[in-house]
Amino acid sequence: MPRLGHKKSRTGCRQCKARHVKCDELKPCSNCARHGVLCSLVDPNAPPPVPAPSNSSGSSSAPKKTGKTKTELQDESTSAAIPSTNVDQSSEPSDADSPRSGSDHFPFITTFVKRRSISEADLWLLDLEAMHHWMTDGVDTLSLSPHSTHIWRTVVSREGLKHTFLLHQILALSSFQLSHTKPDRRADYYAAGTHHQDNALGGMRKHLQNITDDNAPAAFAASTLIPISVFASRGLDAVDSDTEANNPLDDLADIFNLIQGIGRVMAAAQMGIIMSGPFQHLFKDPAYETAPQPLFHKMLEQLPALTELFDENESLDEDTRRDLLAFVTGMRQNLLRCSKPCMENRDIKFLFYWPFHLSPNFMFGLRQRSPGALVLVMYWAIILSFAARTYWFLRGWTDRITQAVTEELTEQPWKEAIEWPIQLIEAQRVTSAAAVPEVDALAI
Repeated sequence: MPRLGHKKSRTGCRQCKARHVKCDELKPCSNCARHGVLCSLVDPNAPPPVPAPSNSSGSSSAPKKTGKTKTELQDESTSAAIPSTNVDQSSEPSDADSPRSGSDHFPFITTFVKRRSISEADLWLLDLEAMHHWMTDGVDTLSLSPHSTHIWRTVVSREGLKHTFLLHQILALSSFQLSHTKPDRRADYYAAGTHHQDNALGGMRKHLQNITDDNAPAAFAASTLIPISVFASRGLDAVDSDTEANNPLDDLADIFNLIQGIGRVMAAAQMGIIMSGPFQHLFKDPAYETAPQPLFHKMLEQLPALTELFDENESLDEDTRRDLLAFVTGMRQNLLRCSKPCMENRDIKFLFYWPFHLSPNFMFGLRQRSPGALVLVMYWAIILSFAARTYWFLRGWTDRITQAVTEELTEQPWKEAIEWPIQLIEAQRVTSAAAVPEVDALAI
């Protein structure tokens, strides 16, 4: 007997049928876009995914070997491209770089394209509200430095009027913040935000292929705002009952990959122009000392125990052990760098510096739920939990990551290894609740 109120899709894509989920029949469908696979509604020759083997006994089974090397699997995990639609002519990528052409140079960007439509009649009023919010309140949530917020409010907004893709990104982030602060109209703001995010990503992909003296400042500003906006939109996905949210660890891997990808392109481009132009203050430490972060010192004290865990664990092969120890060293260097007496926004800088130095092996381990990678993510999440008290776009992430990691690490010594990070995260929750007794709209 069919379920009441359920409409069976008979013309859905083969991927959704294989996964036994409802297909919305978009081209590509939302499920394929979300999971980064080629949809048969776009390419009729796209093969259906291989279903996971059933396990009627209820016991866990080892994943089936594919015969592919780790490098090949890493390449596949970062090369999935999603066709982009709903972008205006000024920001649509050329055919030569279209995901449909199979030659997408920036898959770390197209992963986040959602292709949601919204009527122009509704959009222009929402845009006015979003731009007003950006100028009056939005920029103040990006930095604790008045000088930096002045740059975002004046210089970045001016660049947005010259380069449409940056203006789209400003409107996207502002719309997502309105969606966060006004839950009664969350769906409207979210639709506007995803519309502008698609346009911003399409335009960014186009300009990354040819960064010039003219567009370099706008590209830098957009490259800074896009990861923030993605943290916000994926956080909203997690609390939207109508959206199939991804596993937060997969979301995190996508965002780390995005930060790395954009960072590599920008580093090879006109950074000299950017660092000497109107954004130069953002790259300079202040002349005065700023408030320290006590959690950095606590983490530095705990890192020797983490080193011992990886160094003496007999279940780790030599290559994995060497990589994990290198990641601990990288975390120590990042903590020391962000502990300098004269540094603004040290928490957010720690969170965004660390992904720059993650190797493909770590990214592969995170997607495959490697215990060592998950333990390191929990240490990173300590600062995430503190920063979320200040930065709205990070709220809700710590709880989702903690839940996902604890569900994966159920055996010793890994379960014991995450007890200390969880204790500090819980302490941050108690402190935050005592200091700011309010309901977080994104808390889970």
